[in-house]
Amino acid sequence: MIELNADIPFLWRLSPESSEGYCSVSLVVPRPPENEVPDLTIETTILSLASDSLRSEQEETLEWNEEDISLFLRLLSQKKPKAELESVPPEGRTLRVDLSDPDVIEIIHIVAAAGFGVAFTSTGLLRSPSALLPAYRFDIGSKASLNTIVGFKQAIVVDVDDDDVVCVLTEEIDVQAIDSAADEYDKLLPNDLLLVQRADILHADYSESREIPSAAVLH
Repeated sequence: MIELNADIPFLWRLSPESSEGYCSVSLVVPRPPENEVPDLTIETTILSLASDSLRSEQEETLEWNEEDISLFLRLLSQKKPKAELESVPPEGRTLRVDLSDPDVIEIIHIVAAAGFGVAFTSTGLLRSPSALLPAYRFDIGSKASLNTIVGFKQAIVVDVDDDDVVCVLTEEIDVQAIDSAADEYDKLLPNDLLLVQRADILHADYSESREIPSAAVLH
C-alpha cells in the first residue's frame, strides 16, 4: 500500500522499443531517498509513438499531467468505495493506493493508453445508431458500450471533443469477418483506442446478454 501526496509524483517512463519509433510506457513512483529502495516501476502494454527521432532513441521521463490524474481518480472511485478515498493535497491529506491490486493496475493501463495510444478509426466497425437504443449522457471516465458489427463491446470514455469521442476498449474486437475494416487491422485488443461519434456511445449495461431484439418496438 502506498500513500500518495503532492511530494510523491507519478511519472511516465518512455523507453525505446523498436526501430519504428515506438517507446514502451511504464509507471514509475519514486521512493524517498532515505528509504534506500528502488523506485517502484509498473510496466504497461502501451506503446507510444515518439514525436521525433531523438525521443525514439533515448529514455524519457514525464510527470503525470492533470488529465492523467483526473482520469485515474475517476476510474479509481468507480472501483473502490468512497470511504477508502481521500482528497489529494493541498489540504495535506493523502490517497491510499495499493499498486499491487489488479484493478489499480488495469486503471494504470487505461490511463497510459489514453495519454499515449493512437486511436483507430471505427469506419465499418460499428452499427448505425438506432432510435431503439436510448441516448446516453456520459463524461470522461464513463463506462460505455459500443454496438459493433460483432456485438456489443465494453469501453471507457477518455476524451470528448464535440461529436468526436475517444474510447479505451476493455474487450477484444475480432474484425476478421468485417470486410470494410479488415484492410486496416485484424483485431483490436483491450487498451486499444477507438475514435467514434457521440451517438455511438451507449450505456455500459448493453452487452451480448442484454441485446435488444431487432424486432423490438418501444412504446
